[in-house]
Amino acid sequence: MKKNNCWLYNGKCLETPPEGYYGFIYSIVDDKGRVYFGKKAFTHRKKTKLSKKARIGTRQRVKTEQVDSGWLNYWGSSIPLLEYIKTCKNTDKFKRQIIYLCPDKQSLTYYEVKVLIDNEVLFRDDCWNGNILGRM
Repeated sequence: MKKNNCWLYNGKCLETPPEGYYGFIYSIVDDKGRVYFGKKAFTHRKKTKLSKKARIGTRQRVKTEQVDSGWLNYWGSSIPLLEYIKTCKNTDKFKRQIIYLCPDKQSLTYYEVKVLIDNEVLFRDDCWNGNILGRM
């Protein structure tokens, strides 16, 4: 990965998840100064249905494991932003920055809503965010 496309945290490139953190709140700023705020977890749970042979000696039907969420290559969930990134063909024009590191899922959601409301994303023309928690 190119250094200028990495996630910046305190001015440094973050390439491995810090110990003890569940995820992060981020901003992506494009070449025209438009901004997108969001959240991303470092890992997510993957459920695998166990076959009958694998269930011998246990009642467990599903195996659950933590896997990487692909956060290093993540560019947000905003469809207009992702389409704009495709048209640019050069991600060097974008700055991805981590605002908060969050220790758990609850604080991740709280801080995302806090950042969205504090920045009044629904009332700004220079913001890619179109809703808050998919409701507003």
